[in-house]
Amino acid sequence: MKRIPAIVIIFILAALPAAAQKVRVDYDRTADFDSYKTFAWGPTPETSLEGTSQFMHSRIKNAIEYYLAAGGAIEDSKSPDLYVTYHTGAQEDVRFSTVSYGYSYGPGWGWDPYWGGTMGNTVTTATTYEKGTLVIDIWDAGTKEIVWRGSASATVPEDSQKAEKLIDKVLKKMVKQFQKQRAEQAKGK
Repeated sequence: MKRIPAIVIIFILAALPAAAQKVRVDYDRTADFDSYKTFAWGPTPETSLEGTSQFMHSRIKNAIEYYLAAGGAIEDSKSPDLYVTYHTGAQEDVRFSTVSYGYSYGPGWGWDPYWGGTMGNTVTTATTYEKGTLVIDIWDAGTKEIVWRGSASATVPEDSQKAEKLIDKVLKKMVKQFQKQRAEQAKGK
């Protein structure tokens, strides 16, 4: 049997949280999404990145606009059918990784601590990282009722290009989940 070097395991474990994004989508099952043709941005002064990170604010806003336009919506700030906002949040989290390397000897079949032994080392490291959340709300401009919410949480990369790719990736996942849910709903009618 081929042994995997400990350093490879460390890199795999370190990359797992960065690769995982939790994406959730919910929407009003009674809303007629085909009737919505226009949208405008609603106010989110404290929860968007507009005041703290203008570049990321612009990237998020442009990505959302792209997917709305791809769905056929047109931006109209004077008389929109929908209002769109996004909210962000971040919290520091800690990830523990434990790696053992070495070898064992002895029978290896029993649970008795006096049989066999181990030669090697175990190392546990703690890594602090930032976990970010992006929430997108879309509500009906006429009724002021929320009709769609998408949320995603993931490890926030420090590299702005990686962050931009992550934003696009989670938005794609949101759109796919929404399309899948609507298709399932249509089958049920």
